[in-house]
Order: sequence, then structure tokens, then C-alpha cells
Amino acid sequence: MLARFAALSGQEDAETYRTLCGDAAGEIGRAQRDSCGEDGRSALTAAAAALAFYRYTLARAGVGAGSFAAGDVKITERAGNPSSAKALWNGAAAAAAPFLTDGGCFLFGRIRP
Repeated sequence: MLARFAALSGQEDAETYRTLCGDAAGEIGRAQRDSCGEDGRSALTAAAAALAFYRYTLARAGVGAGSFAAGDVKITERAGNPSSAKALWNGAAAAAAPFLTDGGCFLFGRIRP
């Protein structure tokens, strides 16, 4: 999963984000259906990496981008786009949905006597 996170975030040292990735993997793991087996492993791993990336992007957006200048050269680090990261997470979560429990969603409907 760290390799997937590194590919999404562009961070070469994904080991620094092991805790973030572990938290996301744990959350996805707790929602995993007992019956999913090996069929869902790839989708669940992708969902956990996307969730970690989304949280990483939110955290970076909250801090803001850094920059420095040396003479006429200015380097600005981008903070990331939370909307794009959320879209990635939503897509990965949808792909993993068959392998996850419903999470306690409510269904409102009409009850007939």
C-alpha cells in the first residue's frame, strides 16, 4: 500500500507516511466484509491508498504551500488539490464497495401495514 500511496502523492519516501497509510488501511480493514476473500484485495488496497492520499492532501492544503526565492528564481511547492483527491477517493471507494460493509447507512422508506 505504501507504494500506491507514493505513486499518488509523488513522495519518494513513503515510509514517512506509514502511520497515515496504516490508519487508512485499518479503517478499510474494519469495514471489510468477512466473505470478500482474495477477490477484493486489490480494490481494498487501492481504496486505502486513496483514502490516505485524500487525508494527506487535506493536511497539506491546511498548511499551505511553501516557497523560496534565490535571486530571479522562485520555487513554489504546490499544496495539492483536495477536490481531485476526494474524487479519487470516491472512485476507489465505489470500486471497493462490493467488498465493504454498508457502514450503518440508513434507508428511509414507507412501511406498509
